[in-house]
Amino acid sequence: MKHLRALLLPAVAIALLVAVGTALAAAPKKPKTVPFKGSYAGTVTEKVDGQNITSLATATGVGTAVGKGKLLGTVAATTANPPCSPLSGTGTLTGPKGNLKVTLIPALAKGCAASQDDQNNITVSGMAKVVGGTLQFKKAKGTIHFSGPYDRQAGTFSVKFTGKLTY
Repeated sequence: MKHLRALLLPAVAIALLVAVGTALAAAPKKPKTVPFKGSYAGTVTEKVDGQNITSLATATGVGTAVGKGKLLGTVAATTANPPCSPLSGTGTLTGPKGNLKVTLIPALAKGCAASQDDQNNITVSGMAKVVGGTLQFKKAKGTIHFSGPYDRQAGTFSVKFTGKLTY
């Protein structure tokens, strides 16, 4: 009987440790909020249909959460009300740590030409909403500010991001 108790006690202790470890591993992780900064530069290809413009932006750069990677996005605008136009569209910031999906907030995103006569030097700025992603960013959310120059004649742009990200 003493041998059975001697074997039973360590077996129960091991079973408890396994159960506690499993419960801790299964416990939901508390989301973390981190500052986000990024800088990207690349090219834009425009498709113009009357006053409507659809642009495909492709860039390389780095974002603090995602690492070194790419920015890919589609932006819609109009030339109907110069010198500024609201911007809408979606994009992805890719990197080795995962991808972030973003959506421009049309009421807070705009592209403004330098002047009525200079429609090639444009400043883009505004806010984008983070709406998920891949890997560790599946449930990511947040709002990030963006700004930068777009040389419409050369088809080049650069943009900087700042904000907060929760994932």
